[in-house]
Amino acid sequence: MTGAVDALDFSNSKYIWKSAPTGPNGAQRTGNATFRRDWTPPVGKVPVSADILINADDVYTLFVNGGKVGSGNVISAAQRYCVRLVDSCNTFAIEAQNVPDNTPAGVLTTIQVKYTDGFTDTIVSDTQWHATGNAPAGFEQVAFDDSTWPAAFDQGPYPTKPGYSITLPPAPASPNSGAGPSLPSANWIWTKEVSSGSQTAPNGGRAFRKRVNLPNGDLVNSAVITLAADNQYTLYVNGLAVGSGTDYRFAQRFVVNFPPTSTVVIAIFAANTGGPAGLIAAVELVNCDCSDNVYLVTDGGWKYSNSVPNGFPSLGFDDSAWDLVNVEGKYGAAPWGQTTIPTNNSPQSAPLPGAPPAAPASVVA
Repeated sequence: MTGAVDALDFSNSKYIWKSAPTGPNGAQRTGNATFRRDWTPPVGKVPVSADILINADDVYTLFVNGGKVGSGNVISAAQRYCVRLVDSCNTFAIEAQNVPDNTPAGVLTTIQVKYTDGFTDTIVSDTQWHATGNAPAGFEQVAFDDSTWPAAFDQGPYPTKPGYSITLPPAPASPNSGAGPSLPSANWIWTKEVSSGSQTAPNGGRAFRKRVNLPNGDLVNSAVITLAADNQYTLYVNGLAVGSGTDYRFAQRFVVNFPPTSTVVIAIFAANTGGPAGLIAAVELVNCDCSDNVYLVTDGGWKYSNSVPNGFPSLGFDDSAWDLVNVEGKYGAAPWGQTTIPTNNSPQSAPLPGAPPAAPASVVA
């Protein structure tokens, strides 16, 4: 079990089939092979999703918990799927076919299971799978009884059998890949003490919050946040301190990891030390359960307080009485101009003086 999401490959997977080869060089007779693997999470672990890498010589159809996931028929290229799991028994089932006769046949798969605590487990094709010939009716269902099926036959590890070189699909796009809004899509915001960025704002710290409740039980476990403030800020995610900045001319980007959740609170302490005041940010919330990433920017939907209440960055803080912010202008507006957008991640840093103390977040520099 690991605490990091590993790159998927077939390095620990075995070519499996329903029986031993019938001819030289791994040759098998034409026909079908059907595989099942029931998997139940360890006690105390709650699975979120499975990232599945699969290839077959020659044809396969993949099912998870009775539902068809996908098919493939290119022996030189693997396919990758993401599937949500349940917190009880999960069934992975594969129907494969070998054509033409007396040629190698095999199925390879690597399945990475993600848990709600951020850890992962890996399932591979091996003799823990059960195998038979033609697929019986309902074989893909969780309730199907495969207790009389023999163990799958292990034909050896990739790439020694049957000897093909398999192209792996690209990994999912990394966070901040440009798929969603970036800082130029965001707005400068501040309290309603000012109506535009051309006005001088009162000095001192202010509190800002944005709460995101994901629909349909969707889960995220990482955030990519690019932001700047005139004059300075401290950023928090779900009550933990991420980092601080003191120069609006140069934005900073933070990548923050946290346990999978369907609720995220972005909280910012921002302080003006003279002249105009403003805050600008773009946020990408990264999914961990096969749902789409979520994107947001500073706009009129953020809330603020002219005071800095104790505990305001926390998830449970009640901001129902807070007012909505004033939008001062788009990225590039005067007096700020073209704030420089970072190309590298910033490390975790401590809260500024006047900002609420908080434990450090898990920040990827």
